[in-house]
Amino acid sequence: MKGRAGKILFLDKALLAISFAAALAVITAVVSAVMANSYESNNNSLRGQLTEIREMSGEVALTKALVESGEKKLSLNKSAGVVSAMESILKSINLTARVLKPMGKTKSGEFTEENAQMEIEGADLNSIVNLLYRIDTAPPPLKIKSAAFRSTFENPDIFVVTLTVALMSRG
Repeated sequence: MKGRAGKILFLDKALLAISFAAALAVITAVVSAVMANSYESNNNSLRGQLTEIREMSGEVALTKALVESGEKKLSLNKSAGVVSAMESILKSINLTARVLKPMGKTKSGEFTEENAQMEIEGADLNSIVNLLYRIDTAPPPLKIKSAAFRSTFENPDIFVVTLTVALMSRG
């Protein structure tokens, strides 16, 4: 009987060890599956963020190019004044100003505005549009502060244009 009891006890211990090993394997498999799923969802989230960052980097590069272009425009006008800039614009569209006089400088923040007033007589609507376009797209950054348009009594298609223009610069 002793031999039989020893065999049963040995068999119970072996069965208990196998059961424990199986339970440990199942727990390890479940924990591994849960962690793998967590890592997978975290990986997908990071891939989405990486895609967003790549899209934003293109926008940042475009914005940087625009800022550098603006800074380049600001650095171009250090030697030239607003009067010479307006004279070159008027010359390029075959207009002459009856009055073109500087009005002084004003400082706002880190920028300086050099103002000038000009008056043009005998301008038609097309030349006014060309003038405004050239001021808007000129390499030195120009800003129209005020504008007045009056038609002449003799010919309503001819205008007298009075503009106050500011040249923006750093400093």
